[in-house]
Amino acid sequence: MTTTQAPQPTAPSPTPPQVHVYDFSPRADRGVLALFTGSRADQAAATHAARTGHPVSAAAVVRSIGFTINALLHQARSRRIQAETHAILAAVLPVIARAGPARTTNLVVPARINSYQALPADRVEPLAGHAGTDVILSPVPLTGSTSPTAGELRRITDPHTRSHAMAAGP
Repeated sequence: MTTTQAPQPTAPSPTPPQVHVYDFSPRADRGVLALFTGSRADQAAATHAARTGHPVSAAAVVRSIGFTINALLHQARSRRIQAETHAILAAVLPVIARAGPARTTNLVVPARINSYQALPADRVEPLAGHAGTDVILSPVPLTGSTSPTAGELRRITDPHTRSHAMAAGP
């Protein structure tokens, strides 16, 4: 007598994490700043950034305490930040690199910030301005106030309002 196993029902795949898209400047022809925190949502942000068709600046968000005047501690801090940056970006760079060349950098936030829940907008804006990007993609929402000198950071809720979002598709 042989027994046959009934196929196991497959669990529905979880919906991909939401990517938060923010408009940084009124122009739409420059690049995209993609923030990566080392979370599972980074893959969705990398895929979204790669589909835009615009140059991508990939930034790893790294938590750290403030600077020190001790040269050895400063050097150790710098090495730790670089190691964490490489570890975070190693998981997403293959996805972004298929779309074209990408710039890499890091964003150092205070140690008290939980980068898996929210990122401070006042830290992200200078990086976006320095990288020359129009749109910011983040796996977590940006919170806090923005600087009065920078352009107002607006969340894009309708994906068809900007060319970056339209190129990314659903």
